[in-house]
Amino acid sequence: MTRIIGITGGIGSGKSTLAERFSAHGIPVLDADAISRFALTPASDCFADAVELFGKAALREDGTLDRAYIAKQVFSDADKRAALNGIVHPFVIREMLKRSEESDAPLIVWDVPLLFESGVDAFCACTVAVLCDEEIRIARAILRDGADPASVRARIKAQITDEARARSATYTIRNEGTVDAFFAEADALIEQIQEELL
Repeated sequence: MTRIIGITGGIGSGKSTLAERFSAHGIPVLDADAISRFALTPASDCFADAVELFGKAALREDGTLDRAYIAKQVFSDADKRAALNGIVHPFVIREMLKRSEESDAPLIVWDVPLLFESGVDAFCACTVAVLCDEEIRIARAILRDGADPASVRARIKAQITDEARARSATYTIRNEGTVDAFFAEADALIEQIQEELL
């Protein structure tokens, strides 16, 4: 039976970098963000519900959803954010469970930004939270995405704090130094998790 390792962290924390390290160790990774993006395409069952929630103003000329428009809506309106999560999260969980059940790998990583908020941690054998100073996270998100500081702060405010993540996680790892230092710590943690779960 495949055992699930859940990893999470706020925007700019280095969660995806940690997922890549797991992958480098031969452990498959399922990216909840990628599945969420698919959930909001016309090919998905969720699409019609999302259009109904946000209205025709959320549609681009090509018939796809305007993700920037939706992001602005959900990070300034807690009710719309909760409604969108109610549409997308069940789809993402079903898809991740399905892919995990079909896998013959002994371990699989679920890369999930809202791991604890969505209750997805209940499916995990263990969880890892990537923690990082908020100002560093903001600077990284601006550099990586070209986002404006206000929108990054709104995203951070919409998620649980690093303190809450740390309380809920089986393991924590900080990512505030060099890439090489983070990789060294990540590799040691991955080896520890493999020893404990396999």
